[in-house]
Amino acid sequence: MVKNKFFKRYKRGLFAILLILGIIALVIGVDILTKVLTDGKSILVLPGFFNFISVHNTGGAWSILNEHTWILITLTFVFLIAFCIFNYFFKQRTTLYLVGFSLVFGGAVGNLIDRLFLGYVRDFIALDFINFPVFNIADMCLCAGVLVLLVFFLFLYPKYNKKYLKTKQKFALAKKLKKVSYGL
Repeated sequence: MVKNKFFKRYKRGLFAILLILGIIALVIGVDILTKVLTDGKSILVLPGFFNFISVHNTGGAWSILNEHTWILITLTFVFLIAFCIFNYFFKQRTTLYLVGFSLVFGGAVGNLIDRLFLGYVRDFIALDFINFPVFNIADMCLCAGVLVLLVFFLFLYPKYNKKYLKTKQKFALAKKLKKVSYGL
């Protein structure tokens, strides 16, 4: 069993709320700041490796649903609401889960802000060493958050879920024994 505080379970406490809001605010803030600083510019950072090139993307990842911004806005709102509902009812949240949730949420909101106010998403990070679409900080946080959540649900959640179910069964058994001992 991992005894690191990083994997400690948190319910709906102050720590969880502050962690979620802090990471979301940081992701959105850095995303907006970098988009403003690079908008309309081309900056050579490491020639042949990566550069900042301002691109306006009216679609989703890889320009999917190009020119259908309203569909992407609707899908993002539906996703964010469903994600919040899932988070509310999901009881076995660890710090790792909260970090993944916050990165995904912050990245989605960062791109949603661009779509709502500009009608497109500002992308600027171009990798020259590989044929890959231009992206931004929100995209990076979305991908990192999904990766963290995948690690959590594939490798860590099964361990916590077994422990949680065993504890729940013990309490149910104790409650049943208590009723029997009182003759109820």
